[in-house]
Amino acid sequence: MNRIALHQSTVHPLDPVGLVEVARGAGLDSIGLRVAAVADVEPWWSRGIGSPMLPDLVDALLTHRVTVLDVGRVPLGPELCVMDIGHPYSRVLELGTRLGAQFVTVRAGEPADDPVEFFARLAELAARYHLRPLLSPAAGTAVATLEQAIATVDGTGGGVVLDIVPGRDDRAAVDEMVVELGELLGYVRVSARALAHTAAPGLLATLPPQVPVALGGAEPGAGADLDVPGHIARAVALRDAVDAMLRHPQATRS
Repeated sequence: MNRIALHQSTVHPLDPVGLVEVARGAGLDSIGLRVAAVADVEPWWSRGIGSPMLPDLVDALLTHRVTVLDVGRVPLGPELCVMDIGHPYSRVLELGTRLGAQFVTVRAGEPADDPVEFFARLAELAARYHLRPLLSPAAGTAVATLEQAIATVDGTGGGVVLDIVPGRDDRAAVDEMVVELGELLGYVRVSARALAHTAAPGLLATLPPQVPVALGGAEPGAGADLDVPGHIARAVALRDAVDAMLRHPQATRS
């Protein structure tokens, strides 16, 4: 059965402890955390493993039996070639291993940069922390497409994040991408923004059961006026939509 994770972006501006409460209330297994490269998280994680948030979050994870799927994000750049405990990439790796995360997410730098060397270096560093780096393609970066991501991570032990947008992607295309990626597929990230408007039953019906699904990218400002119960209600609706995406059409036949 696929693990389903709720990303920090879906409950903004709740803090990480609030995210755990929402995940548990919605019956979700895991969370995804921002710990660097986003200004909003600096008040929580600027002191790395010395941050006051860490013991509170660990207590919440243990109490609610919620796991951490991934921490992010590390930008690929030349700073990775110099060991610097004060750099955000060290913060991400140290917090990731303390929280028992499975993955660390990565984004390439400017299009002029060569990401291959930098990703290989990060993969080497991440292995020391028992984390697997996953490259997330993004427009306007040196890794803008899935094909470029595959070429960058090949042979490093890392993998990629596969972004799925209900209403844009069909099942045949998703099946083809999953097969093409094979063991390079770390997890599938589903756009919560699109899922809130478009039903996509069966879209992930053939996804291997060991591949997690993460919900991320809610509407900007969508949760600003919600309390924890409100966020839970929205997360339940998103979870039900993902469950329908994972259910094979033949499973509903009598």
